[in-house]
Amino acid sequence: EVNALTMGDIADFRSFMDELRLFNKALTQEDVQAIIRTETGEIFNMPFDGHTRDVVSDMEATVVGTPGFAGESVVGTGAYAGAAGAYLTFPGETLQHEQFSASFWLKINAVPDRAGILVMGPPDPNLPATPNNRTAGFRFFREAAGAMQRFKLNVGNGTADSWFDGGAAADVDPSSNEWVHFAFTISDTECVVYINGNVVSQGAFDGVDWTGCDVLSIMSGAPRFTEWGHLSDQSYMDDLRIFNKVLTQADVENLMDAD
Repeated sequence: EVNALTMGDIADFRSFMDELRLFNKALTQEDVQAIIRTETGEIFNMPFDGHTRDVVSDMEATVVGTPGFAGESVVGTGAYAGAAGAYLTFPGETLQHEQFSASFWLKINAVPDRAGILVMGPPDPNLPATPNNRTAGFRFFREAAGAMQRFKLNVGNGTADSWFDGGAAADVDPSSNEWVHFAFTISDTECVVYINGNVVSQGAFDGVDWTGCDVLSIMSGAPRFTEWGHLSDQSYMDDLRIFNKVLTQADVENLMDAD
């Protein structure tokens, strides 16, 4: 038996509601996901569920070498498994905004003991064979710090580069064999690096320049950041996302919890 609601009953519905929309069509799953991404600022999502496709643009990454898929993941199935000489590239132009954030999971393989993870930088006319032009775009990478791996962000403003190196706070023990969450944000006032939701590096910055940054490299410094040996990362990566806004610490924690 169903009883009619009284005005008093309706008045007792005290939850919050926001952004109510009605449509004169049946929404598909893709429609719903597109609405969510518009609200969250998500412009790139590569879940690595046995593929290397950005599900926002429905575009496949270009595969260099022979990476594989792991027998495990944080979410979904089959995280990306790096291999020597292997990485992905993706067109960079649609990802370039004044505000930029990235979020992903890694299970770290410290051999080799340094590697590029995410790079979107320009060509280097002075060092075409081993490029290291840091005046534009960004480079997120790792290096050995004793038995630890230290994670660093470098960003160019068009004329010079800035370093966001948290020192020991940005060290991760690769022997733990655990999934670790990373995120970083770039705006016209500062850059922030997060590890497992904690701020490990933060500093003032006057805005990224994207000149010449037409390629995003995933899990390698190649082809635009190789002079210092930051080549392919043989770690596992899962749930790579990029946003055209600055993620807050709460946003980063929510991404971790959602996974």
